[in-house]
Amino acid sequence: MHRLAAFCFLLTLLAPGNAIFCHNCTSTTSYNCTTDQQKCSSTVNSCITIARDEDTGDLDIENPVYEKKCNSDDRLCNQFYGLVAGDFRMRWNSSCCRADRCITKEIIVQKASLEPNGVRCNSCFARGTNVCLNKTEVACTGRLVHCIHFVTTAKKEEFKDEQVAFTGCATKNMCDMGAVALFAAGRNVNVKNNMCSGAPGVPCQCSLTIFVLAGLFFLAFWS
Repeated sequence: MHRLAAFCFLLTLLAPGNAIFCHNCTSTTSYNCTTDQQKCSSTVNSCITIARDEDTGDLDIENPVYEKKCNSDDRLCNQFYGLVAGDFRMRWNSSCCRADRCITKEIIVQKASLEPNGVRCNSCFARGTNVCLNKTEVACTGRLVHCIHFVTTAKKEEFKDEQVAFTGCATKNMCDMGAVALFAAGRNVNVKNNMCSGAPGVPCQCSLTIFVLAGLFFLAFWS
């Protein structure tokens, strides 16, 4: 009897879960984009909302983009990610919920901190190339406590414009999760280097495991 109960319990654990529906939309004007819906795969257990702010240039302009999608990794939920490399800046916050067509709590992009944290990193950013030459040292601020170095190479000649190379300050979780996924949209580039350290000159290999991020971030980066 005990063996039968244990066997039934095991079948319950192995049985695929019921797929949920999530809102699937992107908006540059409002958090409440709920028109389109998507049936998620059986591996998805939550719906995620991301508020992200990307900017390139001398002016730091607040212009958040909101995304709602299916999510299969709880480690992406309720997070803040940040990166500063050369004249490129990126920040995003996320929240999750676990029901059909659920609406996550409203989120905003965490403002950039101006408070130095004692970490200094080389800083440069280049798109359309796998070389980043201008390495000016900068003081990292706020929660950007790691130096990150990231380079991709194009899989084919026609994808050269999608290459990216950068060195700069990043949050620890960006290193832990793998910045590869943030910039390998479409899988048209290969990762050449992805390293982080607590200070310049002390690199360590970062985790490259979370490729699911590619569907969530920077899909509009080259559009």
